[in-house]
Amino acid sequence: MPSIFDLHVHTNRGSADSGLDPEDMFQEAKRIGLTGIMVAEHEGWAKYDFEKFSDSHDLVLIRGLEVYTPLGHVIAIGLEKQVTGFHGGIEQVELLRKEIDDVGGFLILAHPFRFFFDLQGVYSQNILFRDTQNFPDTAEEASKHPVFPLMDSIEVVNGGNIDTENRFAQEVAEVLGISGTGGSDAHSLQGLGKGSTYFDEDIRNEYDLIEALRSNASIPMDGFHTGNPSPYSSKRLDLNNEIFKING
Repeated sequence: MPSIFDLHVHTNRGSADSGLDPEDMFQEAKRIGLTGIMVAEHEGWAKYDFEKFSDSHDLVLIRGLEVYTPLGHVIAIGLEKQVTGFHGGIEQVELLRKEIDDVGGFLILAHPFRFFFDLQGVYSQNILFRDTQNFPDTAEEASKHPVFPLMDSIEVVNGGNIDTENRFAQEVAEVLGISGTGGSDAHSLQGLGKGSTYFDEDIRNEYDLIEALRSNASIPMDGFHTGNPSPYSSKRLDLNNEIFKING
């Protein structure tokens, strides 16, 4: 049975900037037909509280953490707390890599090309490429940034990004030889499921999710929340037919 996950959601249980109540999240996810959600909280959702909520709802819920680093935000599966910060350089991401390897977790670089196209060549708010004198012109050039080898995947579809930013992330993912992921980055009901990830297998828990992501067989999508999923992938797939199977 295929699965459709929103792999980047924030609730008021672990993200101070989110107004999304978990119960409302659950009801909306069921309404639009998601089979699972990863809550990637900024401060973390307490494990006991999360498991209590998850066990009482018939939706697959995975607990993640959006980790702060000097080279951007990273969605970590398997960590209990923040282990780096905004200051420093690549060595902070290397520390994060070590911590996640120690617990057998998984790292996804979130929205890597946000603001990448804002007055390109004049100034840059993109966290990976701040120097406008050495700005990459192509996905091939961008893919050489030293942060990418430290990640397991990158977020290709982020619901808070513009399409141009997401499409460039798709190009970079294809250069890197990875599928990439999709998530809404929702902090409210608005846009939940806008970014999502298709798996051709049944994902029931964190272990299943990590294994499926490692198999590199997922497909990031835009527009699932409106019933018009658009795959960000060169893979051929009749998504409407597969989603019809999922939703019965």
